[in-house]
Amino acid sequence: MIQNSKQKWMNLLRKSKTKSTYQKVNFTLTAVLLIVLLLLFLGIISGLVRCPYENQFGIPCSSCGVSRDIFRYLRLDFATPSNPHSLKIFIFFIGQVFLRLGLWMSKIKESSATIKLDIIVSILWIVWVFRSLLFGWLL
Repeated sequence: MIQNSKQKWMNLLRKSKTKSTYQKVNFTLTAVLLIVLLLLFLGIISGLVRCPYENQFGIPCSSCGVSRDIFRYLRLDFATPSNPHSLKIFIFFIGQVFLRLGLWMSKIKESSATIKLDIIVSILWIVWVFRSLLFGWLL
């Protein structure tokens, strides 16, 4: 079982050597996102750092509770979020994992148009997800 799993990872790494830089970036982003989500799922980094804004001023900032909520979402507890923005952020990160993994594994011909479309879609998605969190005081 372990040998079979190790062999699969070795095959995956061999395939990545023949991939383009764009596909390697997608693989790296996927790996980083999955590691962060795994650490949150295991509770290793959830609550590790206290909010400096809340420590300084005594009131929570607009991102307080997001990591705690993502920890809950990973355990399929969607009942009572601490932060109203956390579900959108969670969906964004899960969506990015699937998007990056799909782009890395796809047989779609890589072209400058594909890369530009990926960049534009990702930027628009980031702005939509984080606009109220970052610029809530302007809205």
